[in-house]
Amino acid sequence: MSAPSPVAYNAALSDENHQEELSPDCQRSSLPRLVNRRVLTTFSVAAVCYFNVSGGPIGSSQIFSSGGPLLGMIALAIFPFIYCIPLALITAELSTTYPENGGFTVWVYQAFGPFWGFQEGVWAWVSGAIDNAIYPGLTVQLLATYSENIDTGFKGWCIKVAVALFYALPNILGIRLVGWGMVALAFIVLIPFIIYSIWAYIVADDWGQLHQVLHNNTTPTDVGSGITAIQWSQLVNTLFWNYNGFANASVFGGEVANPSKTYPRALLICTVAVMLTYFFPLTASAVYNNPTWQTWDDEAFSTLAQNLGGDFLLALITIATVASNWGQYSSQMFVVSYQLTGMAESGLAPKIFLKRAERTDVPYMSVALSILVIIILVGFEFDVVVNMTNAVSSMTIIVLLVAAIKLRITHPHIHRPYMVPVSTWVLALLLIIPVCMLCYIVYTVFILPSFVPGVLVGSVVILSALCAIALKITPKHFVDPKVTTSIA
Repeated sequence: MSAPSPVAYNAALSDENHQEELSPDCQRSSLPRLVNRRVLTTFSVAAVCYFNVSGGPIGSSQIFSSGGPLLGMIALAIFPFIYCIPLALITAELSTTYPENGGFTVWVYQAFGPFWGFQEGVWAWVSGAIDNAIYPGLTVQLLATYSENIDTGFKGWCIKVAVALFYALPNILGIRLVGWGMVALAFIVLIPFIIYSIWAYIVADDWGQLHQVLHNNTTPTDVGSGITAIQWSQLVNTLFWNYNGFANASVFGGEVANPSKTYPRALLICTVAVMLTYFFPLTASAVYNNPTWQTWDDEAFSTLAQNLGGDFLLALITIATVASNWGQYSSQMFVVSYQLTGMAESGLAPKIFLKRAERTDVPYMSVALSILVIIILVGFEFDVVVNMTNAVSSMTIIVLLVAAIKLRITHPHIHRPYMVPVSTWVLALLLIIPVCMLCYIVYTVFILPSFVPGVLVGSVVILSALCAIALKITPKHFVDPKVTTSIA
């Protein structure tokens, strides 16, 4: 069993009831991390988490089109309770227990040792870095509807790189700018969709669509009445894509002010905001129903907005979409950068990623690597890769959920400023359905018509394991730098 990280007790330093439990060595090793670094407040953390999980309704329309509005509403009502809320509660408990950069990588390291901590970190970083390369392309694709041929060839690649660098500016200029920038972008995303939803409800005259499901004889103009033909794989993957990311809030734990109170509040705000983000725009679209829900794809909201409110409403939704892409890109870069920095702080990545800018305190080497990966990948098509990243991301969540249960058992006395108010066994039961769903997502990547996603997943797993062995990140050879520091 690995020794608890000294930094895990940062939150206890501010609690007089627990301060006497810490040894002077442990306090000394923790205090430097508190100086001028914990600057993210509740709304900043909630906004960063919101863009990691959702970023707005864009991309959620297939929750309805893959099974019908009735099934979509049932999924929207149930999914947060069987997946989002348990994961948010786990994140709140362990983020306040281990308020360190690296987040769930640290949890897995404490539960299963350095080898599995490294696997968790690499899987999460690979998945996040590849996902992040999508957003500049989506923005340029959107702009191409107003100016043809700007998204093709070398010119298209240059524009995507320019968008990627522009979107990265908050991450380059400072942590506070990322936090408050995400708050501002959240309002820019949500206000147009509030206007859209109210407008659609007012003019709606097809409320019966909320009772419809997809049939095997459904056409774009007729719901049909045959056998139900739910596209379960598409539904589950769309739900996962639009609700995944709560654990990412833990990754920048070393930058969060008063984490014992900030994390539970921020995760509650984020959970409620995400649930409302999907419910109102999707139900409003279904009762307006032009175009019909059977035809909805990822660009459905733009078409719906233009049909509903002409160029004015389309312009608002376009602005919201660009803001959503920017927010998801910047927040994801923030997460993958601090994932790498947190791994370096735990000895799971090279020390070069510990370097920070003197004026802004930004981990510039971690940010630079993230930008470099995006520039390399930004020109690729991601239809196949997205399935791979969903599977790899699912694997990281399965491991962190198992680690959460193990830490309850093996570290029962460690100070937990916030604790999920159920017993370990009840918590384990609550996690059965999420784990089964995540296993299903991993399974689906291996039964796709194309074998490429499955090969990519296998390659990531094998290469990550070989890297750990080559870097001697194994129980036999690994030395925790935090433990070494506290002893020195």
